[in-house]
Amino acid sequence: MPKLRHLFIAMIFLGLIVAEAVPFLSRLASPAESQHQLTSQEQNLILSILQQPNDGTAPSFVGQFLDLQSPADPSAVSKDAIISSRLIGGTAQYYSLTPTPGSSDSSTIGDILKGVLPPIGSDLYYAYQDGGRAWYQKGSNVLVIFSDESIRSFDTATGSSTTWLQDRLAYPPINDPTAYTNYQKNYNAKIVAETTQWVLMEFPSGGVVKVMKPQYSKATAGGAPPSSIYGLPNILPGYGN
Repeated sequence: MPKLRHLFIAMIFLGLIVAEAVPFLSRLASPAESQHQLTSQEQNLILSILQQPNDGTAPSFVGQFLDLQSPADPSAVSKDAIISSRLIGGTAQYYSLTPTPGSSDSSTIGDILKGVLPPIGSDLYYAYQDGGRAWYQKGSNVLVIFSDESIRSFDTATGSSTTWLQDRLAYPPINDPTAYTNYQKNYNAKIVAETTQWVLMEFPSGGVVKVMKPQYSKATAGGAPPSSIYGLPNILPGYGN
């Protein structure tokens, strides 16, 4: 009987081994279920790599991994890159990206800022530093008005002080209730700048004149200041017939 008991134990042991081995063997029998199926194009690529040509040249692959197209003008890539970088930096400007002979990109930027920033250390530079702002400009001449409404003249190219239009600005404003509308309607004058109480009008001839605003004229303000001009002159200063 001991021998039968030993035989029975051995059979149980072998049965456990078989139970563990069957699932493993079944997975080995069907590996394709967990593997990627290669397409015909991928199989041809692998074969072209494994089968080296007899002449020693590199195998060629006829296909397309990425849809990339080279630009017809390679310089366009650098131009787009420069524009993009300036847009990101907030300094993009519409000017030619092709430098002139003997010039650099920094000189091009200097040309752009010419006339925008006054020469450093000039009279105009310090006028802006003191709170002045451009009030009326024509060509390289500019009138700068300050917080007290005093007005000075400068040359934007050199930044130096000038006397441009200072003689006209020395006249008191014309204080007639009809001047403000009459000059614009009948003389085609345009308002080019203004202060609190008067405006600067430019006529087609290029001349300018100071005219009181209607709300400050003698008819609505109960009398004009002593320095005001009364009535409309027959020949307007700077107009010319």
